[in-house]
Amino acid sequence: MTRVYADHPLVQVETDAAGVPVRLRMDGTDHGELGICNRWRVDDGWWREPVARACYKVVTRSGLLCTIFLDEIRGTWHLERLFD
Repeated sequence: MTRVYADHPLVQVETDAAGVPVRLRMDGTDHGELGICNRWRVDDGWWREPVARACYKVVTRSGLLCTIFLDEIRGTWHLERLFD
């Protein structure tokens, strides 16, 4: 089962020198190092409020599988989806 977060809560992400996520912390819990399963971009909405996101499907050392993204306009990291 998948849980989608429409409100996209903030998460804390540590990145490497290239800006790729390497560690995830959310809700006060450090989930450890990340492995990247997939990555893609979303650039949309030039006719209304623009969206520019770097999206990552990641798995953490603790076994958490989720989709996170960097809102490149605001410079903030968000949780989009958790997988069981």
